[in-house]
Amino acid sequence: MPRQMPQWLACRPGARRCRLQPLMPFDATAELPAAIPFGFEDYLELVEITGRCQRPDKRGAIGKQVPRLLVRLGIDPDAFIAASTTLMQRFSSAVGTPESLTACCAERQARYLRGMRAAREVFERRAA
Repeated sequence: MPRQMPQWLACRPGARRCRLQPLMPFDATAELPAAIPFGFEDYLELVEITGRCQRPDKRGAIGKQVPRLLVRLGIDPDAFIAASTTLMQRFSSAVGTPESLTACCAERQARYLRGMRAAREVFERRAA
């Protein structure tokens, strides 16, 4: 049975309490259909760098290095940092490319899935 979300995680005003779900398994080979398609080490690197990003309310900053995972997934680093601070407000129940969100809508038989604009900002590289 999933655990209740700790109060400190419910940081949005008026946010309803959600049940915590177990994390999907990691698969660096991207061969398992029901797994996160990268390695645990890549995930930890991404979490660490995201946590150290420069923000007005935090001391310190990260260097100009871009996490290998963002490069491999084709995610714009600046858009990722912007999206990570408001992830749940912008994406809600699913995070992914515009195509994967469209597929998720079809699978759920929904007409709309919150986060399409954020998906375009994060996952579609703009020509410089």
